[in-house]
Amino acid sequence: MMATTIHSTKKTLLALSALFASGIAALPAQADQLADIKAAGVVKVATFDANPPFGSVDPQTHKIVGYDVDFAEALAKSLGVKLELVATNPANRIPLLQSGKADLIVADITITPERAQVIDFSVPYFVTGQQFLVPATSPDKLDEFSRARIGAVKGTTGEQALHQRFPQSRVLAYDDIPLALTALRNGNVQAIT
Repeated sequence: MMATTIHSTKKTLLALSALFASGIAALPAQADQLADIKAAGVVKVATFDANPPFGSVDPQTHKIVGYDVDFAEALAKSLGVKLELVATNPANRIPLLQSGKADLIVADITITPERAQVIDFSVPYFVTGQQFLVPATSPDKLDEFSRARIGAVKGTTGEQALHQRFPQSRVLAYDDIPLALTALRNGNVQAIT
């Protein structure tokens, strides 16, 4: 069953890659950029290196691996260019794109009106909702966290949602998921999102 699921996921990612690549080519504003990428023979893709299962460093190979990397590899292959991964986190993924240090972001990112004003989005390939990770002994009611210390990753919609939903809580922002998890394990926060 798991092998079938992984195979199905990879097929879906490949199909989405082709769709995404054709979407880039179809947009006049990106036509020059696509030509530049093909001429250079490399596409620079910003992706997470500390956000499994989307992107994390494999301890054996020391390479970034994950769903987003699979997607980026399929995209590069469909364009006929080499892939250069640029490690990023939520707070710096858009600045990397805007500065030209990356050609694309392939790192789970929520589409918001504010972000849509500064970057273009492809067709979504992952959908989720706001979730909390808490110790097993934590309260069951969400409202009991209204004045808690809650960890979030900097620059995410999760961080923004915490400030709106729990204005009395103390939101502690971390650079990545592993740092937030460490804070939760150490008791520095009562929940993370």
